[in-house]
Amino acid sequence: MGFGINKILSNYGPLGIARNIKRSLDLRKYKNLNLRLPLKYGISNTVFGKNNCIGESVMISNSKIGDYTYINNNTVIQDTTIGKFCSIGENVRMVLGTHPINFVSTHPAFYSNNKQFKTFSDKTYIEEFKGVTLGNDVWVADGAVIMGGVTIGNGAIVAARSVVTKDVEPFSIVGGVPAKHIKYRFDKETIDKINNLEWWNWDESIFLEKFKIFQDTQEFIKHFSNHK
Repeated sequence: MGFGINKILSNYGPLGIARNIKRSLDLRKYKNLNLRLPLKYGISNTVFGKNNCIGESVMISNSKIGDYTYINNNTVIQDTTIGKFCSIGENVRMVLGTHPINFVSTHPAFYSNNKQFKTFSDKTYIEEFKGVTLGNDVWVADGAVIMGGVTIGNGAIVAARSVVTKDVEPFSIVGGVPAKHIKYRFDKETIDKINNLEWWNWDESIFLEKFKIFQDTQEFIKHFSNHK
């Protein structure tokens, strides 16, 4: 019973009303982009593409999201550029602050004056937050962590609950803690051909007409290499 009441208050109480108003304003702001938003989310200083979908309790700041990319529930994204047609799972984290492992202490009080809390430092001595870059058609599975400064290439896959600390090559699959290369999705010739076609930049009319060809890699390359 308590859970049900809390849910009602969350949706229809003062906080729920405020969330609905914010959502309505944001939907109006992004009307021409066909952005889908839940009731509960946090977005600041972020640029969206067309047809993005944002899950419940997603937090995004200082980022850019490409066309058709969706982001699932409880994901936190900061200082990140994400390409088109990316699939971001639940509970993903992008850009976490770094700490120096070669200093006497790893505590920010001794190297940062960002003033989040008590500090003894006169200035910031390291780059605490580095941006993340995802190419196009990247799949980041549930629970993955992408550390600051990492670039993930087009068509790559990050396995669930992986911690990515280094750049990921295009069309490669990585996994583990820390994430390591598992295999490439295709052979080098196929990867190069798909990359060169840059299908993610094509007009939507092509996807509507030819979507079935996307289900056969070799047919896709054969068809569009002759027609694009």
